[in-house]
Amino acid sequence: MRVKNIFHSILGLASIFFWATLALSSCDMKDPDLGIDGAEEGIHNNPHGNRKALEETRKVLLFYECGFNSLCYDLKGDMEDELPEGYIPKGGRHDNVLLVFSKLALNERYKDVPSYLRRLYKDDAGNVVSDTLKVFPESTVATSGATMREVLNLVKSAFPAKGYSMVYSSHGSGWLPAGYYNKPLSFESSHQSSGRKLSSARRLLDIPQDSMEEDDPYAGMVRSIGQDKMSSGDVEMSVSEFTDGIPFKLDYLLFDMCFSGGIEVVYSLKDKADYIGISPTEVLAQGTFDYSTITDYLIKNPTPDLEGLYKESFDYYDKQTGDYRSCTITLLRTNGLDEVAKACGRLITKYSDAIANAPVSKIQIYYRQNRHYFFDLEDIFAKSGVTDDDMAPLRGALENCIVYKAATPSFISAFNITNYSGLSMYLPCAGTPLLDSYYKEEAWNKAVGLVK
Repeated sequence: MRVKNIFHSILGLASIFFWATLALSSCDMKDPDLGIDGAEEGIHNNPHGNRKALEETRKVLLFYECGFNSLCYDLKGDMEDELPEGYIPKGGRHDNVLLVFSKLALNERYKDVPSYLRRLYKDDAGNVVSDTLKVFPESTVATSGATMREVLNLVKSAFPAKGYSMVYSSHGSGWLPAGYYNKPLSFESSHQSSGRKLSSARRLLDIPQDSMEEDDPYAGMVRSIGQDKMSSGDVEMSVSEFTDGIPFKLDYLLFDMCFSGGIEVVYSLKDKADYIGISPTEVLAQGTFDYSTITDYLIKNPTPDLEGLYKESFDYYDKQTGDYRSCTITLLRTNGLDEVAKACGRLITKYSDAIANAPVSKIQIYYRQNRHYFFDLEDIFAKSGVTDDDMAPLRGALENCIVYKAATPSFISAFNITNYSGLSMYLPCAGTPLLDSYYKEEAWNKAVGLVK
């Protein structure tokens, strides 16, 4: 998610979906993937025997926008106002493909609305065209692994390409169970009869009082990965559901939402993308990226400049003043995450007692409002007394894995950032037994044994 802070101006709602030429079902959803051998030389002597698969050189970029929530105005601005200002590819067979899947609330009453999959391209006259490829019914839940899988499979079937990538935007609360972040006390109470162990006593830190919206001047409903405010109730995704919703490996997966920078999240997704872009803290409502330039970095040239994109994003926030100067971002290679897990697993085994009694108040935090579920990964071990020699393999693994990381000196006047490894992690001694029971199911915990 992104934090909707008190300084953010609300965008207008006019023309929420159709900002360019809209042609419902106007283009053939099945993009041709066969050519005629010799056609480029005008050879047509054997029209029935010379069809061949075209060599794919183009790439497909999908913006997956889950804005059926309080972010609808911001995501609308990203896609309808900013995106057309940047590079938009042509619509030819060999041109890169730019797609947007979006579900946006028409107003804050959250009346169920359809979702749309659109292709954006420039015609021969240089006009930006938005062709609607498919309209999904109002009952479609965007924050669903099944929906995301359907969209991605549809994209791959319709547009054969050399590679596929996705930018995902919505609310977020990392690995936490759906619904926990905003109302932890209510969540814990409601699970007393669920068979999971409820905390009868608080740990080193107090569980925050409900509700986040009532006590937070920067309130934004911060949830699990994604949120749809359906008429039947809020629907969110777990990390495992999100992971299952990606049916093939992506070149890169970039998150524009809060708390995506947990090791629990990226480790679950390590086999789903070559590169992942994340934020260990919350993200301000205007978003991680400048969407008027994002495609210049991602699809304008043959090779995407991910590091350049993230440097530009951070530099923008680092030049701001006051609470606007609030940003943490990390770009990492997933093929190094197994080594990070091995290094952490060894430290967790050797220093188990120290970690169980870690000095919580001294460890770098990435949360506000006492939502004490996100601590700096490396600093947890450092403050637990791990020696430099024992820490060296973890630091080496992180250095090999992380392409770029940066953090402002503080985050919206709530906490300072003095130790930034680029990733966060849950700390059991600052959590609850109920959260521990959920944490045991995470792929990361199964790899490192943090919670027994």
